[in-house]
Amino acid sequence: MISCPATGRAEVTLVVGLGIDLIELDRVAAAQSRWGERLVRKLMDPPEAARLPPEGPERSLALALAIAGKEAASKAIGTGWTRGVRWRDVEVFLDAAPRVVLRAAAARRAHTLGSRGATRTRLEVKDGLALGEVWLLA
Repeated sequence: MISCPATGRAEVTLVVGLGIDLIELDRVAAAQSRWGERLVRKLMDPPEAARLPPEGPERSLALALAIAGKEAASKAIGTGWTRGVRWRDVEVFLDAAPRVVLRAAAARRAHTLGSRGATRTRLEVKDGLALGEVWLLA
């Protein structure tokens, strides 16, 4: 049972995939220092990258949360970064209600699992780690 955010009522929803990932904040900050925008361009299309904070620790934190969400989504669809699924095929939105959107090969894979591409996403920071959890829903 999952409660509907709009109504608060419980709904029966079939979960066809689940992915969880932990990312060390310090490692992301170090990678960002070393690789700069090359790292961001590898992971994100320009519209997604433009939603990151412009600089500083806030940017590293947002990038770590996005990486955790992308990794968790790749696990939920059961591919990791194989079978044509790329980092950019998973778009992370870090607004008040974080969510991931599957595109291209990631969306096609979700459909083969019986999902319409809907996800439920949890992203949070705890004890120096970014946690990503993605449920792939039928």
